[in-house]
Amino acid sequence: MSSIGIMGGGWLGLALAEKAIVRNHSIKVSTTRKEKSTLLKKKGINAAIVDVSEFDISGDIDFFNDLNHLIISIPPGLRKNPDHNYIAVIGRIINKIELTGIEKVIFTSSTSVYGNQSEIITEESELLGTTAAARQIIAVEKNLLEHKQFESCILRLGGLVGPNRHPIFTLSGKKNIPNPLSPINFIHQQDAVNIILHIIENWQGKQVYNAVTPFHPTRIDYYSEMAKIAALEAPAFEKSGIIKGIVSAKKVRKDLNFKFLVKNLLILN
Repeated sequence: MSSIGIMGGGWLGLALAEKAIVRNHSIKVSTTRKEKSTLLKKKGINAAIVDVSEFDISGDIDFFNDLNHLIISIPPGLRKNPDHNYIAVIGRIINKIELTGIEKVIFTSSTSVYGNQSEIITEESELLGTTAAARQIIAVEKNLLEHKQFESCILRLGGLVGPNRHPIFTLSGKKNIPNPLSPINFIHQQDAVNIILHIIENWQGKQVYNAVTPFHPTRIDYYSEMAKIAALEAPAFEKSGIIKGIVSAKKVRKDLNFKFLVKNLLILN
């Protein structure tokens, strides 16, 4: 049994906490909101209110004590706050890790760090992400991997889908959606959770893994089918566009002997 701290009790963090408890791990989850903390506690999850800014960490800082693993699952949040300094925020967490002696860290990164590459993308591929969020995530990855006091595992997640979460609800009925022939690079919540727990239970030291379901229809084919399944108007795509690469999850399957459970992502839940 491991003592695990999850920074970020959102859609993924909550599902991870629930599954980890079933597997007899000791779990603590941080959130920034009192109402979310209350919800977590009602589910039997040890919750703490911790607010991390680029300047300091406030709230229940005892959250960081007595942990074997810390999972950092805090998104950059640059859409709502374009000036947000995500690098500094994670830097504050790194400082706290140093002080409390946590030895193993998992960072939920994103395949956006690869940018618009067209070939098969592996963990060794160049990091060409150009968005503000991708650039900051790349810098955070580097800071974590280069740290000598603790080991970090970087998990580059594809687009997350699962219960009450799917892009078709946002894209339905929209026009001029770009890149119709690019493949999807998604992962179901259930597999994302299982990979994180698999990493904890089979720790390999400092590593980088892609976490993407080996299911890659084109965007136009996928969303057309998903619109039918959801009984929604299909999005209308542009005639052409760039064709991005398939993100390979071969390494996580080989190194950790991981088997994806949700292999067909033509589902809503």
